[in-house]
Amino acid sequence: MAGGNIELVRAANPGPLTGAGTNTWIYGQDEVVVIDPGPLLEDHLDTVKRVAERRGRIAALICTHHHVDHVEGAQRLSELTAAPLALYHARAKGISDLPLHHGDRVLVGRSELSVIHTPGHASDHICLYSERDRVVFTGDHVLSGTTSVIWPPDGDMDDYLTSLELIRGLGPARLLPGHGDPIEDPASHLLDLADHRLEREAQVLEALRSGPARPEDLVPRLYADYPREVWEPAAKTVLAHCLRLEKLGKVRRLETPGGSEFELSAIEASPP
Repeated sequence: MAGGNIELVRAANPGPLTGAGTNTWIYGQDEVVVIDPGPLLEDHLDTVKRVAERRGRIAALICTHHHVDHVEGAQRLSELTAAPLALYHARAKGISDLPLHHGDRVLVGRSELSVIHTPGHASDHICLYSERDRVVFTGDHVLSGTTSVIWPPDGDMDDYLTSLELIRGLGPARLLPGHGDPIEDPASHLLDLADHRLEREAQVLEALRSGPARPEDLVPRLYADYPREVWEPAAKTVLAHCLRLEKLGKVRRLETPGGSEFELSAIEASPP
């Protein structure tokens, strides 16, 4: 996929959590950045290098977050291209790493990308906004055809919902996700994602009316239509919902020999 300032190379790492594969985006002309180098697959990295260098000099390799399917090949691609790694400052540990902060602007030839810190899926997650092209590279914060896993303690549901609103406030024309196809209706897609999370939250509360339960015990009921191979990450997202509901005072946590259980708070358990 190519067009103007943007080109996509998709990694051959399909799976339950990666969809058709990790998207590596190449942005710019004459000078370019590679967004999410992807997995450590030599064929993929060679293709990324070839496509990027055809467009211009590779100024940096930007990682939206630290999850392996996005960064595993980053160091190898850096070796192949001599381009530095750019990532959220809390994860920038290498002597040649470029630390990125919320609000930073990354100059790419005649274009630029604004760094937007979007914790939720991961605490170090960033999105990249091109005001010129009105696109946001969303990493795993916003996906196409599925929803992001929120995996505590690094993932946080409150942060995720806040970050969704932050991206919606930019008014982009397109979202370019870390997995799946471009999203051409950003405003409605972002609202749908927020509504989906709140609906799931209501389902968690309803399920807890039957009594205390661990997040993993709720998954067969809440994700009955999903394949079992996604039930483990689904349990982590249910945990994230429970932790948010605990902060809101709607549930309380019980520590048991079998792990944390959650039950409705006295106010939520009371009949209307």
